[in-house]
Amino acid sequence: MFTALVNWRNWRLPVKLAAVLIVPVTIAVGAGVVQIQSHIERAESYAALQRQVKVRSALIPVIRGVQAERRIIAEGADRQSLLDEGRRTDEARKALREQIGKTSLSEVVHARMDDVQGRIGDLTALRERTDDAPATVRTYTELTESLLDVDEVLASEFGDAALLRTAMGLHHVLHVQEQVLYQQSVVLTGISRGQLVQAEVRSLVESNVKLSYIAGEFAALATPDQLKDYGTKFNGPDIEAQRKMLAAALLHPTADAAGTGGRPPAKLPISAADWSKASGAVATSLNSVVDGMQTDLRDTANRLRDETSDAAGAAAAILFASLILAATVGFVVGRYLLRSLNTLRRSALDVAWEKLPEMVATGRGSTEIEAVPVTTTEEFGQVARAFDEVHQQAVKSVLEQAAMRANMRNIFVNLSRRSQSLVERQLKLMEELEKYEEDPDQLADLFKLDHLATRMRRNNENLMVLSGGEVARRFHKPIPLTDVLRAAAAEIEQYQRVAVHTAPNAEVVGYVASDLVRLLAELLDNSTAFSPPHTQVSISASIEAGGIVQIDVVDQGIGIDPEALAVVNERLAAAGEGADVQVFREMGLFVVGRLAARHEIVVRLDAHQGKGTRAIVLVPAELAPQREQSWESFRGEAIERHQASWFQEPTAAPKPPPAPARQTPESARGFLNAFQSGVQRGLPDHQESR
Repeated sequence: MFTALVNWRNWRLPVKLAAVLIVPVTIAVGAGVVQIQSHIERAESYAALQRQVKVRSALIPVIRGVQAERRIIAEGADRQSLLDEGRRTDEARKALREQIGKTSLSEVVHARMDDVQGRIGDLTALRERTDDAPATVRTYTELTESLLDVDEVLASEFGDAALLRTAMGLHHVLHVQEQVLYQQSVVLTGISRGQLVQAEVRSLVESNVKLSYIAGEFAALATPDQLKDYGTKFNGPDIEAQRKMLAAALLHPTADAAGTGGRPPAKLPISAADWSKASGAVATSLNSVVDGMQTDLRDTANRLRDETSDAAGAAAAILFASLILAATVGFVVGRYLLRSLNTLRRSALDVAWEKLPEMVATGRGSTEIEAVPVTTTEEFGQVARAFDEVHQQAVKSVLEQAAMRANMRNIFVNLSRRSQSLVERQLKLMEELEKYEEDPDQLADLFKLDHLATRMRRNNENLMVLSGGEVARRFHKPIPLTDVLRAAAAEIEQYQRVAVHTAPNAEVVGYVASDLVRLLAELLDNSTAFSPPHTQVSISASIEAGGIVQIDVVDQGIGIDPEALAVVNERLAAAGEGADVQVFREMGLFVVGRLAARHEIVVRLDAHQGKGTRAIVLVPAELAPQREQSWESFRGEAIERHQASWFQEPTAAPKPPPAPARQTPESARGFLNAFQSGVQRGLPDHQESR
């Protein structure tokens, strides 16, 4: 068991893949991703809370500025003090707007802020209303209450329990401070008037009730340290003095109550300076409580964010370490797997692309194969041994198929040569008979037999091409291009339908001429076979750019549809690449493609539905070099100028040719001699009969 575990190279492939994947998957996914994501989300939430803390820090100066302006108006101080305080309030408002622009807040906060913006926009006009201090104080109080509502909404959005308690406690302290400052402003208004009115006394009583209730709410939420700090600051001689003076103001007769003997009541027994000093000291003590709780809120948010960030970093470090471990294991195991796979791949590609194709092409080779150099006993080793067996069987099959193809090729070559020898003898015999025949009917029949034998010879030569052999007919000297075109026309059955146009002054090299004749003959044979019998098939040649000779074979048949034309052109190219003959429905296409590929001649078909077919043959310049102008070629070109151009489409189909009249022996013999002289010009000087 221990030996099997140590020898990990022989593990099964699923075990190796499990060893590579199980470590990073288990550690990274199970212990890292979920935890890191959770820490990141918490850190982002604490970052959002930090921004909310900054918004509250910017909101508190605005509240204090509004409260200070209210106190100045209640005191009846000089206008310059109000303007200075108003400038500070406007600066605080600007800072608040900037901070809100940097923070993503809820729709409720934005709704409250819109309400506050509507109220606080009237501060400029409100600062001008110094003649009616009580009404102005009430307006300032309403604005302060709106700002405190915004603070309460902000405090309620602190989702963390540790932050929520401090945030709500801070709001309660701000509310307590507001009640103290509100009482300060109301009493200052009464001192300026001399007495309080009944409504003001009622509002002071309500404020005291609110203060007691809010203080109780704060005590329920605050931590022991916060409660201790609040109790220390909201106590002492100043708070006692403020309470005594407030009680005296509440018990003093109001201005709207009847005095003794119908006289107005006496003025409040409180000095403005003493009241402002006592209530201001209380507000200042509460400021320190507010600042302390605000610092606690900010520090708590920072601490929680740092803790979650550190936790995310620790989880990321663990994940990174696990990934390194997994990468190490994966590298060691994967390196071996890739090495074995690459060895198997190189061996397979070498066999598929080099050894087997070479053996198929030559038909020779050894039955001994080189084994794939993978010696392990796991899956890769088993695949290597299986591939060796497949390779061995493929080599045997290739050698057997090569031997079989060679035997079939030899059979076809021998049959073709024997048949070709008989046809050559038949042609010579018919030539002898034609020389001495007097009867024109018999002479015409002999001529038909002569042409059929010529076609049989061409079929035998095509069979030699298909079997890969060399034909016996070869030209030893350059042949004029015009003679090549005429010889190709003479090779087909319906030679009388072929219009051979004068070709340029070019000569086809001898070893190419015979193959070019057979190639053009196959194209002409197809054109005459697939076009109406009363139409002509034209063959012409021209010199194109670079000295390339272009030969065009054009018929006036029905043409070929685009899809079929593409298939034919593909088959022509495939024949040059050595495709099997069986992929072609017609042997002629394969012969054309094989002959063209032998000399790097390009053949393609072009057709339009209903307008005939055009076969284009491009012969390289080195295979058909131009020669100097001669009187014979000049004379032929001059005659061509008086004939209709072959590429002009006929306006109407010509009438079928009339039946030939009975010939005299002299005219038939003259026609036959002219035809045979044209044929002989396209034939080699010497032929071998096998």
